[in-house]
Amino acid sequence: MFDLYPNFTSGLDALRAYVQDQRDGLLEAADLLGGSAGLRLALTATDGLAQRHPPTARTLEACAELLDLLKLEHVHDPSRIESERFALLDPAWPVVEEICLLADGFCDVLDAYMDEPETHREQSSQVAA
Repeated sequence: MFDLYPNFTSGLDALRAYVQDQRDGLLEAADLLGGSAGLRLALTATDGLAQRHPPTARTLEACAELLDLLKLEHVHDPSRIESERFALLDPAWPVVEEICLLADGFCDVLDAYMDEPETHREQSSQVAA
């Protein structure tokens, strides 16, 4: 299989490249699974990562919440919109597989960034600025 995401110099570069490349899919999946609140969440995450400065705590929190949404972490809770919207999905729809692939890819690059030592994350962010 082709390596679509070459080795980047930092986890932040890889995260930003993934989000830029998959932005439309992330927004559509967030809207499908979380409605307007999910879409706002995805916009906060993607727009925050598009900034030149290091990601803020708010951006990283939005990324974590977006990942939870994509991974269907809260569909069992009937008080959340994800539960209702997930119930409307047919597992045979192609979009379900696409959401799974988006979730896996986003999880990989977000984890890689978060697993970097704090000093490396700070240095790579300073170089990018």
